[in-house]
Amino acid sequence: MRLRFWVDQTGSGQNRSSAATFSLLGMCGAGLAVAVLWVCLFYANEWLFSAFTVSKVIHWIFLPAAIRMLAVMALGWVGAIGLFIGALLTNDMVSHSAWADAITIAALSALGPLAAVRFCTQRLGLEEDFAGLRPTQLMVFAVVGAICNVVPHNVYFFFSGHAPDILSGMVPMLVGDLLGTLVVLYLASLALKLLTLKGLTSRS
Repeated sequence: MRLRFWVDQTGSGQNRSSAATFSLLGMCGAGLAVAVLWVCLFYANEWLFSAFTVSKVIHWIFLPAAIRMLAVMALGWVGAIGLFIGALLTNDMVSHSAWADAITIAALSALGPLAAVRFCTQRLGLEEDFAGLRPTQLMVFAVVGAICNVVPHNVYFFFSGHAPDILSGMVPMLVGDLLGTLVVLYLASLALKLLTLKGLTSRS
């Protein structure tokens, strides 16, 4: 369900001011949490799957891809900002003073999920809070999100001189995004089952 930040319009001016401050802090905290999660998954990916690296920006398994769609589905533009910050912090080009490249690549990582969520929501006829979202529809979100990430990145890599052609990086990047998403979702579901089992055991 989309996380909504709101200000109570019925209270006093002081209450509304406090609510607005709390809302702003909540949005900042949520965006920061997305950025931190991106960074953690990025370095976990480098540690676990370094053998599956095609280049500095293309991987056959890419764990951070899992949070792209989930962050935007849950937080909207706040999630996109968190993705931008996380991608910027983990972009190797920042340390090599290629700021224009780093900012562009981070922006593509944030804007792709926004476009994908809007497209899927309209095409699937879903409400903004994603009520009634089915597992098969979630997979549609994952695939469309991967496509909206892979195509713009590879077009940019080619025209900026980072890739010899547009097509060669698309397949490994698409596979990497989908496999990374599946790995994280599987681990999350496994952790949820273990926590549920532990809770049932402690009550018995």
